[in-house]
Amino acid sequence: MITAVPRGLSLGGESVEALGLEVGAPELRKRAWSEYNRRPWPSKESEAWRRTDISGIDFARFQVLAGVSEPSDKVPAAFADTLIENEAALLWGDQGLHRYGKPQETGVVVLDLADALRQRPDLVTPHLGSCLEPERGKFDAFSAAFWTHGLFVHIPKNVDVSAIIRGGYGVSLADNQATVMRTLIVAEAGSRVTIIEDFASAPAPEGSGGGDDSARRLSIGGVEIIAAENAEVKYVNLQRHDQGVNHFLCQNARLAANARLSMMVVGLGGALTKADFGSELLAEGAVSRLYGLVFGDKDQRFTHHTWQEHRAPRTTSDLLFKAALRDTARSIYTGLIKIEKEAGKSEAYQASKNILLSQGARANAIPMLEILTDDVKCGHGAAVGSLEEDQKFYLMARGIGLSEAERVIVEGFFEEVLQRMPVPGLPDRLRAAIDDKLTGGSRG
Repeated sequence: MITAVPRGLSLGGESVEALGLEVGAPELRKRAWSEYNRRPWPSKESEAWRRTDISGIDFARFQVLAGVSEPSDKVPAAFADTLIENEAALLWGDQGLHRYGKPQETGVVVLDLADALRQRPDLVTPHLGSCLEPERGKFDAFSAAFWTHGLFVHIPKNVDVSAIIRGGYGVSLADNQATVMRTLIVAEAGSRVTIIEDFASAPAPEGSGGGDDSARRLSIGGVEIIAAENAEVKYVNLQRHDQGVNHFLCQNARLAANARLSMMVVGLGGALTKADFGSELLAEGAVSRLYGLVFGDKDQRFTHHTWQEHRAPRTTSDLLFKAALRDTARSIYTGLIKIEKEAGKSEAYQASKNILLSQGARANAIPMLEILTDDVKCGHGAAVGSLEEDQKFYLMARGIGLSEAERVIVEGFFEEVLQRMPVPGLPDRLRAAIDDKLTGGSRG
């Protein structure tokens, strides 16, 4: 069974060993622990957090769930209906770690991060914490110091992985409990891989007091993606927690020469979500395509910040972020394109498109550009619009009910993003999750 580490998180002066997190990367944990203690919790006085209010969250009361190492034959309930044949999955649930399939290609490593640090430290240690350093911020340090669940994927040189690799976190959280995840993906030169991570907390245990409106549970994730020369990585991060969970995600990718990245972050669940993700283009020819998709209802709050950092010439990045909101949900998007002096002849674009399905919903889109050189192509666009009555009337006049009309419009709005991310089975998964929300399902 999962047990909580018997101490709160704000233990200034305690060592990281005292928290019971002995396994894995002790030097990185100590470094992160020091940085975590040094930094205050973010406040609205900080530009990066000015639009995200976490003042009502008492982080000191939370306890981190211990990692699950016991093997389990049982598919966690959160993923029982979503597994497909061509997958290799590590799925964390209340009964333990369930493994489903495995890549057939020689040399591919897919392991729980703690197991990987024990079995293959030569592959993990040089990279863990190198792409998402603890010094980047409070929550970056949080995930590096406190992770108890983790995924490690290593693709050898010139290997094209045929199976989709999937990580899933579906543990139950009671009041004042937190789950902390860390992911490291290393794609060596010339390799190709597609990875999906699914954050889908199970409902709170019976009698715990955690309900959809409590937001007394916590999820924190840190993701590092390293793509070597000519590597191609497709990565999807799907968040569909129930609405009793506050979710924080820090995610960064670094691309070498001619590496290609397609990355999607999806926000459907949770009470408050703060997700920061982006890419750093380190060498000529690197290409990054970032996508964000949010569907919010009730009083959900989503804040996303992205970055497209060009550090070398002739690099390319593109970003498309879409949010659909109803009831009194709110989405805030900020995005930074930064082109360094040495990144001439680069191209970058970002677009944020938002649709409001009810009068109480709100969306803000704030693009930012920092261009330090000439001879580049760079642009941005942002739009916020309401659902037009004539659109609904057109569909309803053809015998489609109001709820079905709304579903058609929302799915059509998101289709552009789904078509740009050609991952087998992904569109069906996302449509099913969206339908669940539109029909009043239990998630999101």
